[in-house]
Amino acid sequence: MYGFAKKLGMTRIFVEGKALPVTAIQFDKQYILQRKEIIKDGYDAVQIAAFPKHRTNKSKTGHVQKFHPDQINFQTVEEFKVTLDSDIKELDISGFSVNDTIDITGLTIGKGFTGVVKRWGFHGQPASHGHDHVRAPGSIGMRWPQRTVIGKKMAGHSGHANQTLRKAKILAIDLEQNLLFVKGSMPGPNGGVLKILKNK
Repeated sequence: MYGFAKKLGMTRIFVEGKALPVTAIQFDKQYILQRKEIIKDGYDAVQIAAFPKHRTNKSKTGHVQKFHPDQINFQTVEEFKVTLDSDIKELDISGFSVNDTIDITGLTIGKGFTGVVKRWGFHGQPASHGHDHVRAPGSIGMRWPQRTVIGKKMAGHSGHANQTLRKAKILAIDLEQNLLFVKGSMPGPNGGVLKILKNK
């Protein structure tokens, strides 16, 4: 089972008298638009459309209209590199059950341009003895090879990168509101889209 879900936020639930932190994610009904085959396309994949919305760009609208004319605007249209043997056309929350483990991929919160203390956890400089910038990285040069080496930890863009959480456990399911309660925190902001793949 696979698909896309929206992160709603964190809360807690009680399991056997213990309070456990969980993230509530919403898994609404999704549609399989296209099946890619290794003979025809060079790889096996399933293209899924999720989260109907009022408007999208013309290229996405035209592509979806070929396969799903009833609802032509979706927020997310992406592929899963899996093999689908059955002829199902819709995915819903009934494919998950309590105690299942899933891999969750999301886009982490972007923090913009950050310094080395926030980005890499540098200790910074001493607060005395003539230092006027205690969060500076210090010297980045060396006698050899007389250049800044590739991969040097420096200030720069932080966050806004794909992150995968593996084998997250589903602790509870709300079928009426299409909610999965997954143990722990998930990558990304509230309202962000998560890519979910159920472990076999």
